[in-house]
Amino acid sequence: NPLTPMKLSVQHLQRSFDPDDPDFKERMASFSDKMIRQIDTLSTIANEFSNFAKMPKANIGEINIIKLVNEACELFSETENLKLNFTNNTGKEVLTITGDNEQLTRVFNNLIKNGIQAIPNERKGEIIVVVEMTADSVIIQVKDNGIGISKDKKEQIFVPNFTTKSSGSGLGLAMVKSIIENHQGSVWFETIPPTETSFFVSLPMLTNQ
Repeated sequence: NPLTPMKLSVQHLQRSFDPDDPDFKERMASFSDKMIRQIDTLSTIANEFSNFAKMPKANIGEINIIKLVNEACELFSETENLKLNFTNNTGKEVLTITGDNEQLTRVFNNLIKNGIQAIPNERKGEIIVVVEMTADSVIIQVKDNGIGISKDKKEQIFVPNFTTKSSGSGLGLAMVKSIIENHQGSVWFETIPPTETSFFVSLPMLTNQ
């Protein structure tokens, strides 16, 4: 919560206020920089809540889900200290679903980013993304070798405003769940702390593919 460090910074400045102090200008500049960063964070969180509360109406069209997921992987493939593998187990280059391209792109960007953020700095990161299919659905798995999700947090993981990270709004996975369910799909996870977590997304395919 950015409000807490903002309050502490203001209180500290009040206690140490002395315009005749030769270091005062430097401390004021440092204070201003901190406040601006925290205000930017608040603005980002407010925008995320606003976007979540008024999720735009889906712009539905036909989407090649294999291409969409692969492009999401490519976005993160150059991340430092990370190995990212994309595997298409469907035997097809084109697998068509109906959905909103922008919203589904946000889903997979979010899942991959969350996976990366779950990996400790001292661990060589690995993200594995696998696309598979059943008779009527496509299933996308995003697996990371991060710290996993502890038992006491499992029930809250898709709850708005809940986050296991030190920053952020806690809306990412709530947004993922909302978008996928609006696409008549489902999302779930499996985790083995402290070594790995996999998120799964199932979406209905168009028939006769």
